[in-house]
Amino acid sequence: MNLIQIKSFLLTTFFIGMGYVLFSQNLRLVSILPSYLNENSGLVYVDDNSFWTHNDGGDGPIIYNIDSNGIQLDSIYLNGATNIDFEDITQDNLGNYYIGDIGNNSHNRTNLRIYKIPNPDSIVGNNVTPEIINYAYQDQVTFPDPNKNSDCEALFHHGNNLYLISKNWGTSGYSKLYQLPDSAGTYSALLLDSFPSGLITGADIHSSGKLAVLSMDRVFIFDNYIGNDFFDGTSSSNVYPLTQKEGICFSDANTVYISQEDHSFFPDPKLYELTLSGYLGRIEIEKSPDLQAMPNPASDYFRIFLKNITAPSKKIKYQIIDLQGKVVQENQFSYKPEFTLFLSELNPGYYIIKVILDNQYISKQFIKN
Repeated sequence: MNLIQIKSFLLTTFFIGMGYVLFSQNLRLVSILPSYLNENSGLVYVDDNSFWTHNDGGDGPIIYNIDSNGIQLDSIYLNGATNIDFEDITQDNLGNYYIGDIGNNSHNRTNLRIYKIPNPDSIVGNNVTPEIINYAYQDQVTFPDPNKNSDCEALFHHGNNLYLISKNWGTSGYSKLYQLPDSAGTYSALLLDSFPSGLITGADIHSSGKLAVLSMDRVFIFDNYIGNDFFDGTSSSNVYPLTQKEGICFSDANTVYISQEDHSFFPDPKLYELTLSGYLGRIEIEKSPDLQAMPNPASDYFRIFLKNITAPSKKIKYQIIDLQGKVVQENQFSYKPEFTLFLSELNPGYYIIKVILDNQYISKQFIKN
């Protein structure tokens, strides 16, 4: 990361921080890791003193089993793989591991892939031939991406799918969520949603459903959502000093481990433990399951579905708001639970649809292609 990117990141996190007032005093340094993990990126928890991790593109296609001091317990070499930019590692509930060669700093890669292997603790010997999941982003048509939002360092598994969260280097202020099948093949990563963020560098999900999304100065926690609408539930944020944090994994529902790579601004690779139970409060994301906008992303129009409205008003007013807070479209009409909005006059980008019913409102973010 160069100085301009650091300044951009600091500005982004400052404005995001205006919406979060929580400050973490629950981050504990576990150890300074050895130099062979200077470029560590992903992290999976095995037990209280065992983790699987990897370096990014400065190393071979290797994953390392380490203890909490970084002492190597084992390693696995991925036959036939190339570590162009390994950025995250995750596992499913069957024990399979997924290593994401998903880094894309120049936003121009056409060979993004995820390697799938059996549980490395069950592999005899020190090498394995992985299955390969090749993919491209559904919404990327220009290489390099002019919006600088096609880099990814966050990967997690939920249900029968893999999910990726982009590391947004652009100006939108939002990271995007994509879905992929978890079996070998070539796919178009389905764009599902997005949320306001800083530079996202990792993610993990607990069996309870709690999702942790990592950036260099905070962990976002998403909970109490339905299905894979991860950003539609409740959200909280733990803030800590800025460093080059890269990997995150749950050890239990209230504790995560976080790894840091070596950087000229933030020296030494480190392993931290963060207790989540000390949150000072929670905030609700300004999106509700009572409003569905389909399709999202949308091109010329989408349908709005209002559900579970117990006392509908006679009138509906709606507003479409851009990222600068400007109302770019609005209207009002008699109440109905479903209606269509036409979007052809909107520029491509991120917006919020706000539906006002008497003295209550429901809102949801959407993307205009």
